[in-house]
Amino acid sequence: MTETSGRIVLLGATGYTGRMAARALIESGARPVLAGRDRIALSGLAAELGHDVPIAVADITDPRSMRALVEPGDVLVTTVGPFLQKGAPALEAAIEAGAIYLDSAGEAPFIRQIFEVYGPRAERRGATLITSMAYCFVAGTLAAAIGLDEVGDAASRVDIAYFVGGGSLWPAASAGSLESIAPIFGDPGFHYRKGIVPEVRPQVRDFTIGDRIRPAATIAAGEHFALPRMYGELQSVDVYVGMLGPATRLIVRLPRPLLIGLGRPAFRLMARHARRSPRRATLTARVVAIAYDAVGLPLAEVHLSGIDPYDFSARVLAWGAIQALDGATNGSGAIGPVEAFGLGGLLAGCAEAGIARVSG
Repeated sequence: MTETSGRIVLLGATGYTGRMAARALIESGARPVLAGRDRIALSGLAAELGHDVPIAVADITDPRSMRALVEPGDVLVTTVGPFLQKGAPALEAAIEAGAIYLDSAGEAPFIRQIFEVYGPRAERRGATLITSMAYCFVAGTLAAAIGLDEVGDAASRVDIAYFVGGGSLWPAASAGSLESIAPIFGDPGFHYRKGIVPEVRPQVRDFTIGDRIRPAATIAAGEHFALPRMYGELQSVDVYVGMLGPATRLIVRLPRPLLIGLGRPAFRLMARHARRSPRRATLTARVVAIAYDAVGLPLAEVHLSGIDPYDFSARVLAWGAIQALDGATNGSGAIGPVEAFGLGGLLAGCAEAGIARVSG
């Protein structure tokens, strides 16, 4: 990487995803500032990483602490969740400094706030916000963009689905991921129909992945904002997750009060278990995007596959931070990963991070 006057500041460096991102940054030749509340833990991580890595003590919940942490020209990377509860001070600090901001958020309401509320303010300040720079959002946006570029303005609709293979999702999930899911489990979602509209209940459809038919349910996601910004002909965007396997059909049929009443405590219990248990499964990522014309005929189908989604998330987050520090991002305000790095750039970056196009 080239020499620049700014810094990569990694907030939440001693957390699960933060430690992985810190290692990925060091392996790529970067020298991030490791930031967090615990000086002892930060010093330990810095010693483990070597390379004379600097640290900064900062409290994610304290706006003054965040403003002191972020300087003009910086790239702020945050992995501290749940983002709905803890994300605002870091986001505000990045906007105020006119910095470039990246996060690993997976919470749709937070992502929506970034595009609809914080994005216009960031654009006025010359700041760039790239949210959910992780497996869910980056890989799906990339797969969809490849297909949409191939068919041009003939496409009216795109469906995107995320799957994992190689093990059970929950033993491999981090505590932070599970805690991020818990507060929104069972809440009404949204999707894109010539604009963001509410979705009362998730829908289920089947996708063919290799030689298997796998069900997946709709979720609210960043693709609903990022793709229509670049592909104005789109009338419909749906994003699906198929990580619960056959249980998907049963779960979406449960009454919403029961989903909330049982789902949230269950996710919190799994989060506590995840803190005490090492990951016991090796997962692989699999994403499919299908573009359709106005009458519903498929025009293009793109499959991506690769490494464990957590490993990919850390690596692509590190890659994005380095690209941003080197001046390779396009635009200001809230933007998606293809808009930020270009389709060719993101395709190369995802391949470097461990996910690439495969045959169906």
